[in-house]
Amino acid sequence: MSTFTVDPSTLSSIKNKTVLITNGSGGIGLATAQLVASLCPSNNLIIVDRQPPPSSLSRTLDSRVLFQNCDITSWKSQRAAFEAGYAKFGRIDAVYVNAGIAEIGDQFFKDELDGAGKLKEPDRRVLTIDMDAAADTTKLAIHYLRKNTEGGSIVMTASLAGYLASAGGAVI
Repeated sequence: MSTFTVDPSTLSSIKNKTVLITNGSGGIGLATAQLVASLCPSNNLIIVDRQPPPSSLSRTLDSRVLFQNCDITSWKSQRAAFEAGYAKFGRIDAVYVNAGIAEIGDQFFKDELDGAGKLKEPDRRVLTIDMDAAADTTKLAIHYLRKNTEGGSIVMTASLAGYLASAGGAVI
């Protein structure tokens, strides 16, 4: 498999910006946060996740990193994260919608029964996170980007699991 490399000069539009990244403490989200931080030391980062980012990222940007503990499946939790980021930095210029999980087992095609022998309600975590939470993040992003006279950017990411329900590889 070939390596995917981003030429930092192609991302000059995200210099001196406030960037919010969901699930920014690990994986694709953390790599995005590190790239945004490396492009311009004056970028502000709002990391929205259940776990804080590595201390190395926080040390790199000091007061320009705001971590917001957030359950992305909760509208109120996401809204509070956006509100806190906007209150701290006065604007949000770019939002990276980075949330997704692969199917857990054979959720939709295997019949499971409850204690009474009736068909059990399906596990909808994949839909809740991959569709509903991502749509909520996008709605909040649009709301905050409209506050800027020049608008902003929304970037949606997914791993291979987002397309094939198969974890372990990046789409390049």
